[in-house]
Amino acid sequence: MNYQVKNPNAKWYVDLMERYRGLISKFGMPEDLASELKVFLLEVAREQYMAGNRSGIRWAREQAEGKVIA
Repeated sequence: MNYQVKNPNAKWYVDLMERYRGLISKFGMPEDLASELKVFLLEVAREQYMAGNRSGIRWAREQAEGKVIA
């Protein structure tokens, strides 16, 4: 399985991949399991980024409209 990242030199990606490789090495995971884990990590990271981005956009719009967020 192959997962494309827009910027493989981004600090968050480099840090995540270093931690990923350390975990793979520590447990001696087979290639197919390691690949599945990598895709899982990147999909979760993307989902969390998108959720945070939506929250940030909502916050910015509410600030522009003068609403207070509790």
